[in-house]
Amino acid sequence: MDGPIFGLCSVLTLVSTAIALVRAVAQRRRKGDYFRVARRAHVVALASGFVGSVLAIPVVAEVADRATMAELSSLISDIAAVIFCASLQVLIIDWEYRELPHDASIACRIGFVVVVSGLLIWQFRRTDPARLGLDLSTSYAQFSDVRTYMLTYLGFFAAAGAEVAVRAAKLARGAWERGRAAGTGLAVAAAGAAFGVLYAVSRGGYILAYESGHAWPLALDNVISPALAGLSIGCVATGLSMAVLSNSRRSEPLRRSVNV
Repeated sequence: MDGPIFGLCSVLTLVSTAIALVRAVAQRRRKGDYFRVARRAHVVALASGFVGSVLAIPVVAEVADRATMAELSSLISDIAAVIFCASLQVLIIDWEYRELPHDASIACRIGFVVVVSGLLIWQFRRTDPARLGLDLSTSYAQFSDVRTYMLTYLGFFAAAGAEVAVRAAKLARGAWERGRAAGTGLAVAAAGAAFGVLYAVSRGGYILAYESGHAWPLALDNVISPALAGLSIGCVATGLSMAVLSNSRRSEPLRRSVNV
């Protein structure tokens, strides 16, 4: 299922990235720049989502690994997912706060990206999938290094997704009064973040269950987890596009409406 799911996500995130870039260029020409940080975070989130989705397609991953080294595509895809989550955090924080200082909060999220990415790279080198012929997936959950690598990535994904889901739901409630499209978009994005948490819980739960000797069938995880990941990416990309496009001509009112 990975091929069709992440292939569709790749197309969706590519189109969304193009729309976000066009909007970013248009916004720069205006006098009021209320969402400078959020706008950049939006573009980075969609672009990293595209990279992660493309490299999650089995055929693309195989070609990339042959051209570079074994499982490098998985590492890059996972780091792209980390950047995707952190960018969403920055985006939502910049939307939520208007006059209150939030540079420290944004810097904190960027710092977490550096730390988690560094840990993933270190664990990747320690696991050495090229030498052992391993995949960084639940198919090789019997190897402790693979489990540690995946739990590091999934732990951050779950924590970031939970924060985005809660904050986006709060913003959706505040934005609904001023624009149904914006409120609906934020609600869809919140649902996407919730699907991301479910994905992390599903895949991480399998790993923990494997360690305790009570893992459910791997075939079931290989169906449920990719579907949840696809729903997460699709809902976030679609929801954010709805929110920003519906307010492209009235950025200041949106910020006031979501600052609740």
